[in-house]
Amino acid sequence: METIDKICDENKQYKIYNVTDPEFKVFGNLLSGYDLTEIQKYAKENIKIPKEGNIYRPSNAELENFEVIKEIESDVYAGLPIEAGECAGQNSSFSAFEFHQGSEVNIVLTDIIMVLGKREQIINGYFNAQEDAELFFVPAGSIVEMYSTTLHYSPCKVDENGFEIIVILIKGSNESLKSNFKSRNNQVVKMNKFQMVHKSRKDKIEQGIKVGLSGELIKINPIL
Repeated sequence: METIDKICDENKQYKIYNVTDPEFKVFGNLLSGYDLTEIQKYAKENIKIPKEGNIYRPSNAELENFEVIKEIESDVYAGLPIEAGECAGQNSSFSAFEFHQGSEVNIVLTDIIMVLGKREQIINGYFNAQEDAELFFVPAGSIVEMYSTTLHYSPCKVDENGFEIIVILIKGSNESLKSNFKSRNNQVVKMNKFQMVHKSRKDKIEQGIKVGLSGELIKINPIL
């Protein structure tokens, strides 16, 4: 049985598409023709998946020096300076949504599930993931560009080992806001990061992040 069949079997309550299915086209683009050999080797030796929670580093200078990152910088961002950092962990739910100005590219190092929506589905400050989100299985070795109109969050793990990706964004994204920063947009939480959370995320609500994700919490049962 293929991995996608196994994860679908464990989560019969959801329709899970393959990222190669046409349903993904409104959310992003699959990139091909890039050699991931060296960056996969680096990740295997240097990026450890935590046993609990998630880790995320917006910018890792070692990753940013890889030729494949520079190629993506040229091809996707057309000369704009970018950052590349690792994200890894044990996430298994879609408890918040975020988006950025400019595409986000993920180099996928383990099989993952992505839960995605569109900015135009935010109605009166709320996105109902239970009704409007789409779920996608993304196999290891994929390179996924998510458009700036795509709502997303940390990937969900497919198996108990956790997930691991490399995140590429316009330089400065997800860094802390300057002390004198002011905005009337209550979705702004960091530089070039617009986020709202589910009511279950008491930790983020205590940080001042607004509730804007409605519906029942989407939770993925990993393959044992």
